[in-house]
Amino acid sequence: MDITITLLNGESHPLTVAPGTTVGSLKDLLSQRSRLSPESQKLFYDNDGEKIILDDTMSSLSAYGVSPGANIFVLAKEPANIQVFLTTVNGQIHTYTVRPGETVAGFKLKVKQREKVAEDQQRLMHESKQMDDGSRTLESYNVKEGSTIYLNGRLRGG
Repeated sequence: MDITITLLNGESHPLTVAPGTTVGSLKDLLSQRSRLSPESQKLFYDNDGEKIILDDTMSSLSAYGVSPGANIFVLAKEPANIQVFLTTVNGQIHTYTVRPGETVAGFKLKVKQREKVAEDQQRLMHESKQMDDGSRTLESYNVKEGSTIYLNGRLRGG
């Protein structure tokens, strides 16, 4: 079925989805198109004057009564800032205030400004995973309040 997604800024996107598409799947699809994380999206639609909030990610659109031609509105809830810890090569621990939706590249810039280590020399690790994709968000690497990120230097080749 064809539906329209309208963002808070008035931008509209036509979409074709199956009636059985879950709210969670729709949020994932919107995340790919709008860079709004699924967690930050609040979806609702107007059903003959009644505002229906689509808040159960496991429920299908049809379970909420969404029909072809429906206009689903997206509100973005700005996630609260969180504090994370950065442990440097020499064992120093520094606290950073970040947004979960912040990109790794944005975080590396903060690290460069504070630690004086160029972005291309930073090797960030969290939960034994290298955070090497600068366009990914911190939350996509499961960074949460109180998480520790390890800063290791890259060895220069020669």
